[in-house]
Amino acid sequence: MGFIDDMMGKPSDEPGKAGLPFNISTSLRPVRLNARKESALELLVTVKNVTGSPVMASISAEVPASLGFDNLGMTKIKEIRIGQLEAHKEKTVSFSVCSSSKTAPGTYSVLVTVNHHYRDYSHVQNYAKKPVEIRAV
Repeated sequence: MGFIDDMMGKPSDEPGKAGLPFNISTSLRPVRLNARKESALELLVTVKNVTGSPVMASISAEVPASLGFDNLGMTKIKEIRIGQLEAHKEKTVSFSVCSSSKTAPGTYSVLVTVNHHYRDYSHVQNYAKKPVEIRAV
């Protein structure tokens, strides 16, 4: 049951990591990429504030060398700034992950990092990293 919960994004009211004011869940749409072809999928990252006060957050994702965030595969790291996330609210952001003709069949790990900021985006109070496995067939 744990595998399906990971794919579907199991909801929870408890923070995933001690000290973090939010929960992180991920999902893929569709569930895999085409190898040796140009194809794309959406990596959906949902961040839910589980505290009673607003928090400032940003999400970044890093892909391996054979994948990219654009059709050419040039962009390897992408950051999305969420801003203030109100108490007990959630926000879903989407990263488009693309394969190319150089993408071999296999499993690739995308590293998703959610940062908890204070004052502005240059000050990070805490962060959580979550690897997401993407299959290319």
